[in-house]
Amino acid sequence: MASRSLAAVVVLCTIAIALSGFNSFLILDRIRVQEEQLSELRDAIEEAESRIGAVESALSNLSSLEAIAGILNQTPVNLYEAAYKSVVVIRTPFAQGSGFLYSSSDLILTNWHVVGEETDVDVEFYDRTRTKASVLGTDAYSDVAVLKVTSVPSDAKPLRLGDSSRLYIGQQVAAIGSPLGLTGSFSSGFISQINKLLDIEPIIVPVLQLDITIAPGSSGGPLLDLLGNVVGITNAGTGYGFNFAVPSNVVERVAFSLVEKGNFEHALVGFTSVVLSPETISSYKILNLEVYQTGLLIWEVIADTPAAEAGLRGVVETRAPDGSIGYNAMDIILAVDGNAVFAREDWAAYVEEYVSPGQSITLTLWRSGETVDVEVNTTPRPPYQG
Repeated sequence: MASRSLAAVVVLCTIAIALSGFNSFLILDRIRVQEEQLSELRDAIEEAESRIGAVESALSNLSSLEAIAGILNQTPVNLYEAAYKSVVVIRTPFAQGSGFLYSSSDLILTNWHVVGEETDVDVEFYDRTRTKASVLGTDAYSDVAVLKVTSVPSDAKPLRLGDSSRLYIGQQVAAIGSPLGLTGSFSSGFISQINKLLDIEPIIVPVLQLDITIAPGSSGGPLLDLLGNVVGITNAGTGYGFNFAVPSNVVERVAFSLVEKGNFEHALVGFTSVVLSPETISSYKILNLEVYQTGLLIWEVIADTPAAEAGLRGVVETRAPDGSIGYNAMDIILAVDGNAVFAREDWAAYVEEYVSPGQSITLTLWRSGETVDVEVNTTPRPPYQG
């Protein structure tokens, strides 16, 4: 009897093991099937993503082709006809300039130097109707001002601000303004330089250098690309024999703040500098640099500024081997937030477009022969006192 019971137990255990093995087989088979299904699903997703990418690429190419077609089909006449009704003449008791509608039908962009500190501002539209304008805000450092009017001709529409970071030397552009009081005048030419700093007080932003005739009275008018986008605000010229425009990305940033707050604050770090080259290293007698060292040499750190608080160092006076006064470099700016700095234009182009007061920036420095990163917390530049 005992042997029969033992046999039964053995049989039951064998059956249990067999059933367990079968269940394991079923589970493993199910897992295998699920893995195959997941693999098929992943393949389907990858194929869908590939198709989506192809569609996006096609749309991008189509957009580019449409843009190219638009440029090829654009004529000076078409460009002028599409924009001239949006351009205005601006008059104050002491000045005359140009401007244009932007953003909404009651806002006008122009130059700071056109309106200055005046509050008596008169605007004339293309159809010779006139109205008074209030000054919402001005910024001398970028030469930008925003006006507000209460009435506009129904067919005068706001112009679009384009992306000035995409501009290039040799690009064809056009300007509409009121040179010498001749309303609605059109001129065209090319961008001859970008991110150029001018020695014209109080402008501190980099500008577009233009191969275009911009006569007095056209200051404040729009600079247009061939698609009709405003890529800058024109200025009536310099003593250097060329004209320029404030780039639209700077204009848009400043104008938004002028509308919202009535002012715009520029970021300040607080140092004077020398652009390094073999010529400046020699002429300034910088004794501890290789002749081909590049960057922005910090010459003097201004007291009580972010540069001083961050511990930036200006040059140290010493004696050259011949007994004359020379200098040892201490800090050279090589990059700001990872963007290479070879000249003041590189510095200004980044700071004026991307940095606000209170924002922290990282300076990559050559410091006494080593490369270090230093964090600087910017503050607002004091308002212009002209």
